[in-house]
Amino acid sequence: MENSNQQNLELIAQVIKTAQRRFHEDSPYYILWGSTVFLASILQYILILLQSELNAIGWLVLIPSALLIQFIIMRKEKKKEKIKTHVGSLLTNMWIAFGITLFIVLMFSNKIGINTYPIILCLYAISTFISGSAFKIKAFILGSVSCWIFAIIGFFVQFNTQLLLLAAGVLFAFIIPGIILKASEKSEAN
Repeated sequence: MENSNQQNLELIAQVIKTAQRRFHEDSPYYILWGSTVFLASILQYILILLQSELNAIGWLVLIPSALLIQFIIMRKEKKKEKIKTHVGSLLTNMWIAFGITLFIVLMFSNKIGINTYPIILCLYAISTFISGSAFKIKAFILGSVSCWIFAIIGFFVQFNTQLLLLAAGVLFAFIIPGIILKASEKSEAN
């Protein structure tokens, strides 16, 4: 009986380790999307300062580019055989729900008005908080808290300042945790 309990514990530990490894393999997505939003936000901020009428051009170029890069990464990863876990499937579904909600918010941003970016920061916070909590990764949890703080501030500042808050939010919630994940993935491989 004791041997069976030990085997069950080892199986649970192995499933958790597999899910964590899968989460670490997602680091390119965090870095990709964090960098894309960071660059587009900063570019729009600069173009607004320069009074350019084409101040949203960064979004129009960078988002489709990031989608293409993500598609290429996903195709390469699909070729690798992966074990699916319940937690991994749950997180995948959470990110799908995030993407759909983000799309809806962006499609109706003209109705939401100046509050669009603070709402998006809240969406980033929820998603990274759940992801970080699922695997006890403090960098994601701290990043999500920073997004909530930036969202609160964002409700009280002008649009161009919201762009800087959005850039800071993805830096702390996506880019830095993504780099930490990538580094830990490499150190575990060695």
